[in-house]
Amino acid sequence: MERSRCRHCGRIFTVSPRVGDRQKFCGRQECQRARKSQWTREKLRRDEAYRLNQADAQRLWRQRNPGYWRQYRERSPAYTQRNREKQRERNRRMRSQRASLFRPIANMDEIKGQEQAISGIYSLTPVPGAGIAKMDAILVEIRSISVGYSQIGGDCKQMTR
Repeated sequence: MERSRCRHCGRIFTVSPRVGDRQKFCGRQECQRARKSQWTREKLRRDEAYRLNQADAQRLWRQRNPGYWRQYRERSPAYTQRNREKQRERNRRMRSQRASLFRPIANMDEIKGQEQAISGIYSLTPVPGAGIAKMDAILVEIRSISVGYSQIGGDCKQMTR
């Protein structure tokens, strides 16, 4: 029988013959929960129809259960306190990361002496560990404009490099 290492807990397990080399997680409940969570994150990221369906289902559930979270917090003071503490910690981390991200790390005129090609299409993705963030990446296009661009005319789409 084939054996493999679980991607979640790291334990060695016997692979099910029905699944074969596609099986990456052992059968423990915690590991199966991690497998399902990973599948859901990936499905939400890649499948727009699934993402829209999930959003609709959540919206309908909230409409059918108004006040659920308020009542839950009233019934669960330990959860509420823990959540507040964790949110404060996330806020502290976010503030410190934001401060370090915007702190100048180089001279602003560093590029002047060099020829830099910054024009292009870039994919922006959330910074890992930055706290609460959307899962989607953002595609942006960056074009360089020369110092005298205002003298070119009304069309700012014209490349000057």
